[in-house]
Amino acid sequence: MNISQYIKKIKLLFYIGITITLATAVLGLFSVINQNYLWISLIVLLIILGILFIKLNTFIVRLQQSVLNSQVNLKQTEQSLASRDQKIQELVALNYSMNKAILYARISKKGSIISLSERFAKLLNIEHDYERKNLIDLINLNEVQKNRLLGLITQSSGSVFNEEFELKTSIGQKIWLDISILTIFKESGNSERLILCSDISKRKEAQIEIERLNAYRYREKEELQKSNASQIVEAQEEERKRIAKEIHDSIGQMLTALKLNIESINLENTEKAYQKIEGLKQLSKNLIQGTRIATFNLTPPELKDYGIGIALDKMAKELSKLTGKNILFENKSNFEQRFDSLIETNLYRVTQEAVNNAIKYANSNYILITINHSNSLLSITIEDDGTGFDINTIPSKPNNNAKGGMGLFFMKERMNYINGRIFINSIPNEGSRIILNYTIS
Repeated sequence: MNISQYIKKIKLLFYIGITITLATAVLGLFSVINQNYLWISLIVLLIILGILFIKLNTFIVRLQQSVLNSQVNLKQTEQSLASRDQKIQELVALNYSMNKAILYARISKKGSIISLSERFAKLLNIEHDYERKNLIDLINLNEVQKNRLLGLITQSSGSVFNEEFELKTSIGQKIWLDISILTIFKESGNSERLILCSDISKRKEAQIEIERLNAYRYREKEELQKSNASQIVEAQEEERKRIAKEIHDSIGQMLTALKLNIESINLENTEKAYQKIEGLKQLSKNLIQGTRIATFNLTPPELKDYGIGIALDKMAKELSKLTGKNILFENKSNFEQRFDSLIETNLYRVTQEAVNNAIKYANSNYILITINHSNSLLSITIEDDGTGFDINTIPSKPNNNAKGGMGLFFMKERMNYINGRIFINSIPNEGSRIILNYTIS
C-alpha cells in the first residue's frame, strides 16, 4: 500500500466516524434517540479518533523511516556514482597511458586488427584506417618471421607464446621486439588474441656488443696462447742449448782432458806416471761432480721420491756447496703432502729459477727458501739480500732473450699453468721476495 492510499483510508474512516457521531448527536438533541445512545456515540467517536491517532502516528513513523532510508539510499547511490565515476576516470587514464606507453594490439584469431595502441600504430606508421587489416601484413618482417608469427597467432591452445622478432620501422631503423601472445576466450565462444610487445633493441645491442667483445677476447687469448707456445718452444730450445753447452764446456772438456792424460801416461817414467795418475783422480772427481750437477739440474731424484719439501731442501744444500753462498731452507709447517708430479715439477722449477736468478744476477750472499701451508693453501717464499730490480722495467711479455724478463715470464706461465699465483716484490739495492701460492684441493 503506497502513501496516498494510506492517507485516503484514514480520511475515509475519519469521515465515517464524524458522520455517525454527528447523526447520533442530532437525533439525541431532538430526542429522537435516547441520551444513552448519545454518550455511546461520543465514546465510539473517541475510540475512532484514538484509532485514527494511532494509525496517523504509525504512518508518521513509517514516513520518517522511509525518508531516512531514502536519504541513506540516496547517499549510497551518490557514493556509488562517485566511485564509478572515479573508476571510469582511472580506466580512461589507464587506457590513455597504455595507448601512449605500451605496444599492444587486439586481433582476431586470423590476425585481423580489432584495436591498436597509439604507440604501436605510430611505430608501424599505420595511425589511421587499420581496423580489420591483418597485423602480419603491416609489420615489416621477413617471410620466415611472418610465417612464424602467423603460426603463433593462429594457435588456440590458450597458452602464452613468447618470442623475439627483428623488424624495420617506416624510417628503415632495425629494432627488436619481444612479442607475447595471449588468447582471450569470450562468452560467445569466440576467441581473440592480445599482442603485448617490448622494445628490447638496447638489450640486443648490448648482447651483440658482449658477443663481439667475447669473440675479440677469445681471438686475443688465442693469439696470446700461440705467442706463449712459441716462446715456450724457444725457451725449451734455449734450455737444450744451455744443457748442451754445460755438457760440452764442462763434462765434455773434462772427458777430453781425461782421455789425453790417460794416453800421455808413460809407464817407463814412474814418477811422471804417478803425478798424472793423481791428476787423473782429481779430474775424475771433478767429472763426477759436474755430472751430478748436470743431472741434478735436469731432474732431482728427491722430487720424485719424497716430494717438494725434501727436493727444495736438497737443492738448497747442493747449491750452497757448489756456489759457496749462504742458501737456507726452512719447512715452517712441516709440509709433507704429495701432489701430482706435474704440480710438484712446476713448483720446483719456479723456485729453482728464482734461486738461480738471485745467484746469477742479484749478487746475493743470503738466500732463504721457506715453505708454509694451511688447510687450503701452500706458500713457498724465496728471499734474497741482492741488488734487487725495478719490476716496472721488466716487460710483461718479452720479445726475445736479449731484452730480459724471460725467466720471470716463464715463472708466471708455469704458475698459471697449474692455477697458482706468483707475487714478485723487489726494491733496487734492497733485495727481492717472490711468493708462490698454490691452492690445496
